[in-house]
Amino acid sequence: MAPVQERSRCFNFSAGPAMLPDLVLDKIVGELGDYDGLGMSILEMGHRDAGGPVQEVLQEATDCVRHILGVPSNYAVIWQQGGAHGQFAAVPLNLLRDKTQADYVDTGVWSRRAMNEARKFCTVRVCAELREEGGRLEVPPVSEWNLSDESAYVHICGNDTISGVEFLEDLDLGDRLLVADFTSTLLSRPVNISRYAALYCSAGKNLGPAGVCLVVVRRDLLDFALPQTPMVLHWKAAAETSPIPSLANTPPVFSIFACGHVLKGLRRSFGDVGTLDNVKRRTQRRASAVYKIIDESNGFYINKVASAVRSQTTICFTFGRDATVQRQWTGSITDTVKPTDLEEVCFEAHCLDIAADLRGFMREAKQRRMNGLAGHPAFGGIRICLYNGLPDEAVDEVLRLLRDFAVAESGGLEKICNCKVITCLDTCSRSIKAIKEEHPTASPTRSCLEHNLRPMPVL
Repeated sequence: MAPVQERSRCFNFSAGPAMLPDLVLDKIVGELGDYDGLGMSILEMGHRDAGGPVQEVLQEATDCVRHILGVPSNYAVIWQQGGAHGQFAAVPLNLLRDKTQADYVDTGVWSRRAMNEARKFCTVRVCAELREEGGRLEVPPVSEWNLSDESAYVHICGNDTISGVEFLEDLDLGDRLLVADFTSTLLSRPVNISRYAALYCSAGKNLGPAGVCLVVVRRDLLDFALPQTPMVLHWKAAAETSPIPSLANTPPVFSIFACGHVLKGLRRSFGDVGTLDNVKRRTQRRASAVYKIIDESNGFYINKVASAVRSQTTICFTFGRDATVQRQWTGSITDTVKPTDLEEVCFEAHCLDIAADLRGFMREAKQRRMNGLAGHPAFGGIRICLYNGLPDEAVDEVLRLLRDFAVAESGGLEKICNCKVITCLDTCSRSIKAIKEEHPTASPTRSCLEHNLRPMPVL
């Protein structure tokens, strides 16, 4: 098989699993069949071999985390299975101690998922939640949070991939125990670890392929766990294994092996010193370029998140015409976005490329070898995820796509059919039946729309 770098690849903008760098994939493939010339795959080797390859891989990945994030020595770094959903339960189980309630900040679906799991073990207090001010979604300042001294901890979701809301700075809650789900934002900027009692990050985004969850927790809190905490979710059980941590049960070797390569690749690409400072500059530059097109599209694209909490890694937006549409989501991860009436009308009428046609946008993206741009079922629209593994050329390509679908000045993209009867304007939301009643002799075809439309200039 040819190296990944020599093959044509799609650009994957998915919220997860995310795109991995070509060089990282090549290293994984190159070492997988015969690790370090030992004639065995790392997947075949035992984790009990003291100082052996598996423990070596585990320790290298842990050391990389400590180095890149600047984790203080009084914090444990552990790897657990179960993803972030596992930690939704692990957080209350490991931190409640003798308390019966916890404070949660609701910034979207993933905050609520964490709350739902925590309710199995304690009373959940919503101490703050997203609010709309002047048509923009914002998070209230900490001074307005309804925090309780009786709560064991305060939980936030560092970045919600569905609402597109991110905490761009590390909060200072004083002596309160702050816990953060950093699944979709870790490794996009420096983090002041000492501000947190614990943070966790499920792989599948910046960290590496799915299958493992990284937990960083203050060591003095390891004795806070409830007696009924299952061993596989017990932070202390994982932190205190010997000769290295994270050997309480068989670790997910491949996932940690791959994450290790991602972390080492990050140090190679962004420098061994100030790694995340360099990553942050790149992340902000790329996100700013996307938001600039959205904000200057005259309402063609709509992002309702206030600039102070706009996600730098998962940019969610809708077409202006669909801004008021409410999506119905069952909560199933296999749900797909239901197109709006306007999208369906235009699709059925063969107006396949008018600006508000989501499926037209996605079809064009696919032709340009871009994948994973469809919005989450709970939100719809478009979602552009700018994780570290996505090359800059992919960002350039999606910017071109956005410009091609954006509009100049008026906020609408005018395309006139050569049949001289139907004009598809930004106000074209009529049903097919209504169009035919008004123009009974009209019969627009795919070819007339593809070859004989005259687009207005775009951004």
